[in-house]
Amino acid sequence: MPSRMVLVGQPGQQPSGHRRMQGLHAALARHGLPPPCVFDYASVLASPDEFLDAAADAIAVKLDSPGGGDVAHETFVRRGLSFFEGAQAMPRMHGELADTHLRFAGFADLLRQLAEAMPDARWLNAPDDILRMCDKWHCQQTLVAAGVEAPEGLGLVEGYDAMQSMLDASGHDRVFVKARYGSSAAGVVAYRRHRDGRAVACTTAGMQEVDGRPRLFNQLRLQRYTRTSEIAALIDALAVQGAYAEAWVAKPRATNDPARHFDLRVVACNGEPRQRVARLSSGPMTNLHLGNRRGGVDALLDADANARVEHAVRSASTAFAHSRCIGFDLIPLRDRCVFLEANAFGDDLQDVTWQGRDAWDDQVVWAYSLPSPERASTTKRHAHA
Repeated sequence: MPSRMVLVGQPGQQPSGHRRMQGLHAALARHGLPPPCVFDYASVLASPDEFLDAAADAIAVKLDSPGGGDVAHETFVRRGLSFFEGAQAMPRMHGELADTHLRFAGFADLLRQLAEAMPDARWLNAPDDILRMCDKWHCQQTLVAAGVEAPEGLGLVEGYDAMQSMLDASGHDRVFVKARYGSSAAGVVAYRRHRDGRAVACTTAGMQEVDGRPRLFNQLRLQRYTRTSEIAALIDALAVQGAYAEAWVAKPRATNDPARHFDLRVVACNGEPRQRVARLSSGPMTNLHLGNRRGGVDALLDADANARVEHAVRSASTAFAHSRCIGFDLIPLRDRCVFLEANAFGDDLQDVTWQGRDAWDDQVVWAYSLPSPERASTTKRHAHA
């Protein structure tokens, strides 16, 4: 029997774990291969030796998203506290966006220890690459250093007043403020100010005052703030956990739905652009879990634009040379592509295939060195969205 893959991710209702992890199970079954040896992060943190023993004989090791579950969050936060002198963590309320900097520090410490203990492991995505992608500010800098175009980075945000000074110096009045260690649009603020003093902030972060201080909660519907005091409290609360600002890049309008603009999620496997989907929205955030629409890329881009996207994704993949599966979010403009971020866990595109394979199929093909499908010609592209 071939060696098994080892998979670390989120626990779920099924023995195979969270929906994300079930995708790899299904792909292995389609190829007649054994299921992966599954661990969740809490068990790796509690008993790393069992994981290390299994991983030593694995054909490949995949570190999937730890998710936002309370057990993993609290464990990573406790681990991360040791890296911040005098830091304290408040008990997290349901759905709260809190202590993401502490959580990331704990997650980073675990991944670095695993990498050190397994120098010869065959990682799907190497721990160091994962950490550079999960630190969104570092990710942007990595892409730019590799010659990839990204929105103009204005710097780390220390608070609302500092952000205003940053905007004055840069000449920008429309920016995105992003949580440095966020994901899935958590803690993202689309901010616009006007010359007459008015301002508006659209965000996925709902704000509530608890025990005399503002606390942030992830929402599936955009929140809109127009009062300066509320916007200042929002930005200050994000800055405590780490935030940065970047220039707002206008997204193209969908030709078949002019009320919506769009960007793309493209999954690259082994450096090659594969599964892709357009994300259409009438608001500033296009993430699909926020109720936005999927669109077929070929319906929005002509052959030349598709070729530009594919070339750009190949170039961006070189920024993370030790990762085999990366989800890129990018804006396809008239003559270039602007990359918003790279996602170490960006493979969760349900029911999206390329050349008959989903992202998990591609991972299995890579892990077991199975024959790859022939590259489709431009006239035979199929992106089922």
